[in-house]
Amino acid sequence: MADPDAAMWTTIGAGSIGTALGVFGTIIVAMINRQPPMAVLVDARIRTLIEGYEKHVNDLQQEIQKLEAKVNALTKALEEAKASRGIGI
Repeated sequence: MADPDAAMWTTIGAGSIGTALGVFGTIIVAMINRQPPMAVLVDARIRTLIEGYEKHVNDLQQEIQKLEAKVNALTKALEEAKASRGIGI
């Protein structure tokens, strides 16, 4: 005759394995379902960073243009001063 304890442990073991597989499957499904919102969040953060860098680059380009205009004005003023004193270039 079969040992009743062995049948009990077999049932408990099979139930435990089934439960573990169910939990693992639930976790995988939850992770898969969570991906799109996570991707949207990451995309939004990357977009924000890119927009910030674009604004910073634009600000720097404007500052460079202002500095170039000042250099040109100072160079012209220096040439005029040299020409009026007769120093020559």
